[in-house]
Amino acid sequence: MDKFLNTHALPKFKREEIENLNRLITSEEIELVIKNLTINKSPGPEGFPGKFYHTFKAELIPILFKLFQKIEIEGKLPNSFYEASITLIPKPDRDPTEKENYMTISLMNTDAKILNMILANRIQQHMKRIIHDQVGFIPGLQGWFNIHKSINVIHHVNNRKYKNHMILLIGAEKAFLNKNP
Repeated sequence: MDKFLNTHALPKFKREEIENLNRLITSEEIELVIKNLTINKSPGPEGFPGKFYHTFKAELIPILFKLFQKIEIEGKLPNSFYEASITLIPKPDRDPTEKENYMTISLMNTDAKILNMILANRIQQHMKRIIHDQVGFIPGLQGWFNIHKSINVIHHVNNRKYKNHMILLIGAEKAFLNKNP
């Protein structure tokens, strides 16, 4: 794998980007994520919903700040960050006697969600420079960008003398929640 990867000029993080990603988590980052927590979502195994974090934000930020500092120093997540409540939800307007008409969800510990969101926010700042072909889950990019790229590839292949090319589309239908099956 290393031999293959070394033959390609893949984008890499710059030193200052790495330092930015690895810096200590700040109270401001914690506050921003708590502010953006959805209040009507189900809580994880610990039982505290987003509304609890909104209501007691002033008291919780220092506690979370100390927790995240401890994680940074020890290099280890608390066991509760590995726990999730997994449950089945029936798909709307589907026959509940058929197993494929259910979707699973995992409800994570809210403290773990906050840490994940902080790290995701940091990585998000660099995604467009590092990843060029993905459009899903990257703000500002849309699925039609890939449709446009596909049309350009088809046009390019059609203009070539030798048309010994293949376009392979691989779907991930079951990987994502589909509300309109």
